[in-house]
Amino acid sequence: MKNPLFDSVEDLVLHRPPLLLLQSVSHWDVGHVEAIADPVDSYLFADGEGNVPAWVGLEYMAQAISAYAGIIARQNGEEPSIGFLLGTRRYDSHVDSFTPGQQLRVNVREVFRDENNLVLFDCDIHAGEDLLASAQVKAIQPKGAIQIKPDETFKEQ
Repeated sequence: MKNPLFDSVEDLVLHRPPLLLLQSVSHWDVGHVEAIADPVDSYLFADGEGNVPAWVGLEYMAQAISAYAGIIARQNGEEPSIGFLLGTRRYDSHVDSFTPGQQLRVNVREVFRDENNLVLFDCDIHAGEDLLASAQVKAIQPKGAIQIKPDETFKEQ
């Protein structure tokens, strides 16, 4: 059955390959998104054996937050718009790197949102049943933020 809100993660996130690190959104509900990533798609960050450093997990989390914001925008009949990662607390990785072929499940859960659209998320990354990384991430999507279509380029006015 076709999803009524989006066909692919590219409909939700402004990144494009090779900087788009998510493959898909596998589940969402109020306050939560689960996205899928494969370290093979993160080849720009990989070492000679294809292993991706654990710190890239923060970008997986940030892109899953972007997908979450994109879903909210689509539900409101709007296009996804730019947001900003403000920081993280307690990024805790149980691995040194993510390995090629691992299917990573990136979960983000909204914990707090203020009137300025500053949002705190609890995030984690799993491979199978194994918890690989977790963090709290702060992000903001300012009201009236510039909406950029991925195929547009900046042009000097």
